[in-house]
Amino acid sequence: MKATVLADAISDGEEASQYLEEACYYLRKKGLSFQELSKALEISEHEAVRLHQNYSMKIREGLVEENEVDRNLWEDMYHDSHGDEKVTFVRDNGFYHCRKSDLEQMEGTALMAIFETSKKFLDFDMYKPYLDSKPPVGYDPMALQRQVKRAVDLIKEILQKKWAQETRKE
Repeated sequence: MKATVLADAISDGEEASQYLEEACYYLRKKGLSFQELSKALEISEHEAVRLHQNYSMKIREGLVEENEVDRNLWEDMYHDSHGDEKVTFVRDNGFYHCRKSDLEQMEGTALMAIFETSKKFLDFDMYKPYLDSKPPVGYDPMALQRQVKRAVDLIKEILQKKWAQETRKE
């Protein structure tokens, strides 16, 4: 989801500006340049600087507080908009979360172990045949299973790419 979708969805310009100020502040703090911000948020570079300065001033004056929840939200939106989604998978001792890029950096043996335990978890689920159906609106009782299934599909894709790279080297 791009931040502009968020901005477009808000009809009140001032409220949109508040979200963009917050986005500029936290994404700049994450290390994005003003040029990258302007491209990502589809605003001018000058506007990105202004919005960042406005939010910084609000923090200094105590009108808003910097907090981890907001920082995590904007970092997650940034990663998700670049295809680096969060993934939930199963290991022998519980459920874990990481990003797709973290999975891509893992060795094949570790990925295979995660793949096997996650697949085993899904194989024991009596609702497995329904995981490909459209999730219901509102509460999805199979949300966890759908997330693990997504992880299995991603890991399978990553393992296939790694295998293809290895066979090309030989």
